[in-house]
Amino acid sequence: MAHDPGLRHPRGGNRNSSGGKNSGARLLGSEGPGSEARGSDGSGHGTRGNGHTSRRRADGRGERTVWERIAESQDGVISVRTALRAGMTEAEIRWKLRSGRWQRPMRGVLVTHSGPITDAQMMWAAVESVGAGAVLGGASAASFDGLRGFDGGPAVVLVDAARHVTRRPGVIIRRSHHLGSDDVYPRRSPPRTRLPRSVVDMASWAPDEEDARAVLAAAVQQRLVTVAELRRVVERRGPLRRNRLITDTLSDLGDGAHSVAEILYRKIENRYGLPAARRQPRIDAGGSRYHLDVWYETWRVWVEIDGGYHREVRQWWDDLARQNAGVLQDRLILRFPVHVLRTEPRLVAEQVATALRQRGWEPNL
Repeated sequence: MAHDPGLRHPRGGNRNSSGGKNSGARLLGSEGPGSEARGSDGSGHGTRGNGHTSRRRADGRGERTVWERIAESQDGVISVRTALRAGMTEAEIRWKLRSGRWQRPMRGVLVTHSGPITDAQMMWAAVESVGAGAVLGGASAASFDGLRGFDGGPAVVLVDAARHVTRRPGVIIRRSHHLGSDDVYPRRSPPRTRLPRSVVDMASWAPDEEDARAVLAAAVQQRLVTVAELRRVVERRGPLRRNRLITDTLSDLGDGAHSVAEILYRKIENRYGLPAARRQPRIDAGGSRYHLDVWYETWRVWVEIDGGYHREVRQWWDDLARQNAGVLQDRLILRFPVHVLRTEPRLVAEQVATALRQRGWEPNL
């Protein structure tokens, strides 16, 4: 990032500063066409005869200026280009930054307050910095649509495949041929991909296969998307990274699996010839109703899969109480952490098979 004279860094301190005829270009950044206003009025206009937007009404009622309305609609974020088009001057913007009233989290973008910058504002800043046609994608987009457990990390911004965009610190820029109305919400703010598209992209971009399965299962389990919606995205996109894994995982989820652990356990059953168990059945135990992870009802064998390493005390006791009630009702309980299903599937299969044989199961020879 180039240094602007007198510009206050968003985390405190001052940048080197300059002025002169190139100061406007430095404020704007070196990108080509800048972002237009994305707010409710969306005009990006409002300049009066002397180049200034009207400030406050003389009658004291305090009508907001155009740039204020735009910034408010964008969580307090506005691009330098849009602020200038809405009537501000370079001198006003520089004064806001020097005085610490405003911040500049990345080149060409302003946050119109002096407090901590939120994650949502950083997402807005990323989109505004890249400019017209840019949309949030992947986890950045999904976080605005309610997906839990996958937020954090740098902002992910999608642009048209034909567009060249320079790199920006803290922003991952990806190109796509599929940014039409089937894939992008037409009116939501900030602009972003539709949730089914975001989830499929997250699975395709995930660092490993387990994370890819996890995001697909989480989105379905949290009742944010359906398997059918995700399948339509895959079919529409054509070849993509991890296509086979994604389609196989969606098949498992469509057959009733609720989590990555259930998918892994089902593969163990199929691979090692175990009988098919009931998954997530509700049973009565100790006067309460519980869901069991895996239940071999004929032989009264219960397999519990522990997917969490750090659980609250209340949840830990609820699990113990549920298992105690199961023991008292003559249920044989086996328990495995989820990572063992992945790393030692043969051990899991052998122990489950032993428990089933003790209860009368006879495997097919």
